[in-house]
Amino acid sequence: MKRKEFIERLESFGLPETEYMIRSGGSLLLRGLREETADFDLCVSKELADRLNLEQCARDESGSYVPFQDVQMTVNLGVYPFDVVDGFQCETLESILALKRRLMRPKDLRDIEIIKKVLKRQPEQE
Repeated sequence: MKRKEFIERLESFGLPETEYMIRSGGSLLLRGLREETADFDLCVSKELADRLNLEQCARDESGSYVPFQDVQMTVNLGVYPFDVVDGFQCETLESILALKRRLMRPKDLRDIEIIKKVLKRQPEQE
């Protein structure tokens, strides 16, 4: 899905914006570094997980909860660093790069190169 549809669907979930973070492909999509993404990878707070009753949801092969179609959720908000992009908490590029370098799936290779180029252009953080 493209950026507009991603945002519309995300907002339709009605999740409190401070209790989740967008990870991986969705974060890249919102930053304009990808044209589209296939799903939602979200990291949620323990409180939101309890309200959504995630313990009763199915899990995918990676162990993430699947409360809605095309949505994978992990429960560990605060573990991953994030930036705010257009009002959404999004995983940092450095964190995404580290994950993609560990996984090294064919679909990650293009993202790795794009993230490296963007990070190289950014001024050093003090």
